[in-house]
Amino acid sequence: MKWLPVTSLLVVLAAAVVSGVQVARQAHDVRELHAALQDVQHRQDELMSEYTRLLLERSALSAYQNIERVAVTELAMTFPEQVERIAP
Repeated sequence: MKWLPVTSLLVVLAAAVVSGVQVARQAHDVRELHAALQDVQHRQDELMSEYTRLLLERSALSAYQNIERVAVTELAMTFPEQVERIAP
């Protein structure tokens, strides 16, 4: 009967140690996940900035003045002298 309190105390102590290790491991995992989340959010912000810049560039390139400039200078296109309307 003398061993019962000592055994119970050892079981409770072992359970407390295991529980403490699990809490520490869980806290470490949460910190790692939070750091990964911050990295992903930072990358998303960078990609959104690049996307915005690309949208601005696309709208600038599709402006009428730019299209006309490219047609004349790079493609050597000219407006026809006579324009005829063809009836359907």
